[in-house]
Amino acid sequence: MSGYRQSLCAVAHCRRLEPRRNGKMAFVRRHIESHRGVVTITIFQYNDMRVTAMELVRVIKALADPLRLRMLAAVAEEELSVGEVQQIVVSAQSAVSRNLAILRDAGFVRDRKEGTNVYFSLRGDMTAPAQELFQSLRSRFAEIPEIKKDRLRLVECRRRRLHRSQNYFESVAGDWERIRKTYFDDRVASLAIEKLLPRSLTLADIGCGTGSLTFELARFAERVIGVDLSKEMLRHARTLAKERQLTNVEFRHGDAAKLPLADDGVDAAFSVMVLHFLPSPQRAVAELCRIARPDGSVILVGLVQHNQEWMREQMAHRWLGFDRASIEKWLLAGGAKSFDYELTGSFAGEKLARNGNRPVEIFVARADIGVSPNQPMMIGKATDGGY
Repeated sequence: MSGYRQSLCAVAHCRRLEPRRNGKMAFVRRHIESHRGVVTITIFQYNDMRVTAMELVRVIKALADPLRLRMLAAVAEEELSVGEVQQIVVSAQSAVSRNLAILRDAGFVRDRKEGTNVYFSLRGDMTAPAQELFQSLRSRFAEIPEIKKDRLRLVECRRRRLHRSQNYFESVAGDWERIRKTYFDDRVASLAIEKLLPRSLTLADIGCGTGSLTFELARFAERVIGVDLSKEMLRHARTLAKERQLTNVEFRHGDAAKLPLADDGVDAAFSVMVLHFLPSPQRAVAELCRIARPDGSVILVGLVQHNQEWMREQMAHRWLGFDRASIEKWLLAGGAKSFDYELTGSFAGEKLARNGNRPVEIFVARADIGVSPNQPMMIGKATDGGY
């Protein structure tokens, strides 16, 4: 890390910006002290010659600190809260907040406020100098011992998130049907099903829990595959399926971010009231799009963005809902060619009303995979529902 710091600091304190041929510009530090007599020159190649020297200096200075470089490496992996970044780099929260703000102002990361938490993620629209510097450093992250240790702590952070969610569902599995109906009724599931034509289909219910939606889908489908991370939930689901003598349902243990289903394996993939529990809802949506075959569909039901912090503690919600733009963006990134979105019903309506709060709205979103927005959906039978 010391070598990176010396090199970056030297470049950050340069005074001259020299134009080069072919659209290149270079910061040159003429008096770098080194016992080897090495002069450090950092070259940025980009097209926009209007970028000022001060803008480039700000970008370089932002990464001339080892702690900020480690923070950038962490949020480059996934969106993280300030508290999570603090746990990963093992530093005081005030220092973490201050340095994340510097990275944000330099254009490397963006922040997003949700309730009382602030989350940071890598910007997808960095300036050319920031992008070039980041990419050149990112390729060397694996060589830096401190970042290697940070990545181990990031894995542990993910494990704690997952463990908290799993503990909640394992503890309520036996009483889940009553709890579920307290917060939203079966009309939500019915509306999701109405988004499909009732044909002989292979369907997937991701985050199936004890199987309430899976069993409803089984009325319309030739085959339904339910996937959940909670083994206790799956145990209850299999018991209920046996009691109901359902032969066209199958339950699999798996992570929504890495589904145990083949590419293009189902005609439609459902995820109902699941996204707000997941560490990375964006990855889960990408997986739903992956398993849905061309001309198939992805159906999402979830909570609209809200500010009910109690849902984090009492119900293990990781996210306080989602805005329409995020849902649409994730689906389109997964290969969706059309997008439909509507609001229906509310979540925890009675409880929120008793406390003088507005109900949290529920959305239903549907995306057709590989279908032009001007063409009607044509669903046929998938050829492979699994491995």
